Amino acid sequence: MKLGVLSYGVPHLKTQQLLAHWALDRDISLILYGLPFKLRPKRNPLLHHRPNMDTAGHPREVARAYGIPYRAIADVEDIVEDLDAAVVAGAGLLPARFVERVPVVNGHPGLIPAVRGLDAFKWAIYDRMPLGVSLHVINAEVDGGQHLKSECTPVYADDTPESLAQRHYETEIALLAAFRRYIECPEEPLAGLAERPPRKRMPVDVERDMLVGFREYVEHSAVGEETGAA
Repeated sequence: MKLGVLSYGVPHLKTQQLLAHWALDRDISLILYGLPFKLRPKRNPLLHHRPNMDTAGHPREVARAYGIPYRAIADVEDIVEDLDAAVVAGAGLLPARFVERVPVVNGHPGLIPAVRGLDAFKWAIYDRMPLGVSLHVINAEVDGGQHLKSECTPVYADDTPESLAQRHYETEIALLAAFRRYIECPEEPLAGLAERPPRKRMPVDVERDMLVGFREYVEHSAVGEETGAA
């Protein structure tokens, strides 16, 4: 499989973690693409629910360490290689012409079709929805396209917002790292999840309410202690 990994041309932890999974797979021929990173207005959320991405090495150096070709590009339309698929490690909105030409797999940190859009981890807790990650093939619809696999994130009775957020992120990395098996054998979305519209960034006042209700969410959703005991 000739796989394009879409990332940014800046240090990016998720990219480094995914390359570590794929670099030794002899059935995958990797090309890492570094897209421009656009600075966004600084936000001050109450909970930083994802790791700091700039704690990694520069993608160019990470790729060199693994012997992976690295291409700095201005836009995905500059990709000239004939790819079997691409995976989003980091990227903004992708143009329709590209996702029609190349199957692009994305790991969404919410259970599609019920938890879509931004801040999916926080909205799932606020809306008292199951917590999980979904793989899908991107199309023009927000968190739409072909569903490949959904995986629930376990919630434990002694979780804090930080510990649950970290486990949720690790679920995302593990599922995305294993994307090939689900391209070959896609699964239906989890049963009982009605489609809901995508959400925008969670406002701070709503986030405060989410954190106030966190213990109630855990008590309702916990599967045991962190050891995994039933």
